[in-house]
Amino acid sequence: MRKLNLIAIVGLVFIGTSAFAQEAAFGLKGGLNLSEIKIDDPEASYNSKTGYHAGIFVRSKFNKVAIQPELLLYTQRGDFSGPGYSGNEDFTYLTIPLMVKFYPVMGLNFQVGPQFGFLLDGERTTNALGTTIKRDIKDQYESNDFAVSAGAGYDFPFGLSLDARYNIGVKDINNAANGDEAKSRVFLISIGWNFLN
Repeated sequence: MRKLNLIAIVGLVFIGTSAFAQEAAFGLKGGLNLSEIKIDDPEASYNSKTGYHAGIFVRSKFNKVAIQPELLLYTQRGDFSGPGYSGNEDFTYLTIPLMVKFYPVMGLNFQVGPQFGFLLDGERTTNALGTTIKRDIKDQYESNDFAVSAGAGYDFPFGLSLDARYNIGVKDINNAANGDEAKSRVFLISIGWNFLN
């Protein structure tokens, strides 16, 4: 229900701002992301791993400022290791970035905004003493995440857009009892297409 409410609010924001926008956009975007989880555990290490993201965006532009809500599905993956064990984790999130874009020159833009994430599934594969174990870990992490996102991009006049963005999780997403603090970090490279161009 919380996800639907947030999606509805973002939709209303776009509809309300589009009526006064000088330029509106709607399109698809997707790309690669390099993700990791920062864990407050001196005995363990967590290495980033490549994943993907895909979804839709809408944009209302007013002169040199634009508001761009997005709805993205993305994977967050990473390898971890510690004394006598190693493995990897795979998560799938539904995210709602709400970006404000500033255009200093032509299509060049700098962007910043909050991102709301909702955990859809999580799986951990652990290798220890020659044994491999797979298990569902969705309940060990918070069902939602909050991050601050910042980056830069370029919107071409014929509809193509390129973005590079870094998401810094500000919420402890570790839901395990007596667990170490864990926060997400995701670097995304995206390509998009505006169908209203």
